[in-house]
Amino acid sequence: MFQNHFKSLAKFPWLISILSGVLVFLSFEKFNLPVLSLIFPIFFNALTFQQRSLKHNFALGFLTSFTVMVGGFYWVTYVIHEFGYLPWWISFVIFLSFCGFGALNFPIFFSLTAQIHKRFLKTPPKPFFAALWFSLFLPALFSTVEFFFPKLFPWYLGHCWYRATYLNQIVELTGSLVLSFATYSLGSAVGLLLIPPFELKRRPWEVLVVPILIWTSAFGFSHYRLTHPPTPGRNLKVAMIQANIGSLDKIKSETGIKGMVDQVVEKYVQLTDKAVPFSPDLIVWPETAMPYSVGHTASRDRFLDQKIQQWGKPLITGGYTKSDRNYFKDYNGAFLFEPTENGQLKTQSYMKNILLAFGEYFPFGEYFPILYRYFPQVADFERGVRQDPVTLKDGTTLGVTICYEAIVPSFFRKTASHPIVGVVNLTNDSWFGPTSEPYLHGSLSVFRSLETKLPLIRVTNTGLSFTVDSLGNQSKTTPLFEPEILISDLTLPATPPQTFYMKHGDWFVVLLVGILFLLGFRPFFKP
Repeated sequence: MFQNHFKSLAKFPWLISILSGVLVFLSFEKFNLPVLSLIFPIFFNALTFQQRSLKHNFALGFLTSFTVMVGGFYWVTYVIHEFGYLPWWISFVIFLSFCGFGALNFPIFFSLTAQIHKRFLKTPPKPFFAALWFSLFLPALFSTVEFFFPKLFPWYLGHCWYRATYLNQIVELTGSLVLSFATYSLGSAVGLLLIPPFELKRRPWEVLVVPILIWTSAFGFSHYRLTHPPTPGRNLKVAMIQANIGSLDKIKSETGIKGMVDQVVEKYVQLTDKAVPFSPDLIVWPETAMPYSVGHTASRDRFLDQKIQQWGKPLITGGYTKSDRNYFKDYNGAFLFEPTENGQLKTQSYMKNILLAFGEYFPFGEYFPILYRYFPQVADFERGVRQDPVTLKDGTTLGVTICYEAIVPSFFRKTASHPIVGVVNLTNDSWFGPTSEPYLHGSLSVFRSLETKLPLIRVTNTGLSFTVDSLGNQSKTTPLFEPEILISDLTLPATPPQTFYMKHGDWFVVLLVGILFLLGFRPFFKP
């Protein structure tokens, strides 16, 4: 029955390609229907067995990629319009060009797979080999291409399972890529049973062995971790201040308009005054909450010093400061201010390492400075080079990341390599307006806690702000574009955790490459 329906649909391969892309972006926020990701491989695989040219195959895969980008990353148009000061239609045209290369892992995988099928699977394979091919080789190839192909937002297909704590604890062993492999393996296996692309002597039920093993392992380990969480340590009550001040206000502040700067700071101070009676252990303001050069603006520095002494609580906040390497550049930084018994402030800082292209620097701008003259709205920040943590006077040591850094696994592991018991992430998502981007961005950051077993404190200018415990559970989340004070009690681990993934990194992709070499060895293609 399924075969007959698919044969009718297969007359319109472009429609299947678009449908595949729709299934992918609907799996993610803000739709958040991860079960659809299991259906995606069924259609995507079936298309690769139709005999077409390399050019035609790439076009079909590209159409899937383009659909994913349009449906999942439409908010890029808003950013270009608002901060590039361009008309909507020009912003949309630029966005469409961005969609052309934003997720090329789909056409690359599709083209490779279609060429392999066209060249080597000229005769129907044995059922056992077909089972290995669909449940092991194709998922390994998809996940490997996904890992090695860079994206502006580093996301995997398996990231749609970010709320499934009963499943995703296994990433502390393997990294998040295992969820992509598991998703594609199960969908691919079911696809072979429902709509086999070639005649088989019998139905290859053994195709379910690999997905059953990996899903059982994921469920089993997750059950173990949920019932045996990391040894709890101290409780940290955090006051997160979301003042709902967007980037446009910050840009005005950076121009030196004294009234705007004071207005921004005063709003954070007023909200903090309301939060202090809750007796938090730590107050956190978001990225660039202080829109002036910290340490170089005496009157504002004195005002903030007095308020922190009055509150009697440590404050971690985003702000700017002059570069120690280039006087004409600023750092986008995070600062810990903590009152001491002698009436002085203990100060520590962290400077953002990963700058956002076209927002905080222009790619190749250091070689072609004229680009900054043509695009003055693009900032030119200095890049930080260290990942030093900050330590509260009670000995609690926290890592710090700013914005995008919390969704880059390799960088987050550098931050977590220090003996820390939690991570603070200061973010500015106001660039993206009332779109799905803050939801997608926030969901990707949850995986860093799952991978490292480090609680995460995520504070944004305009939402979403929340905490994540060491098991990946999110606290209450602040709404978008509303001022909010979020008080969250977070249990820190007793000792700095060292998960298998933190120690060994992306070893799972090495295993996948080994699978590709083993099953891709030519003698295995013999029927």
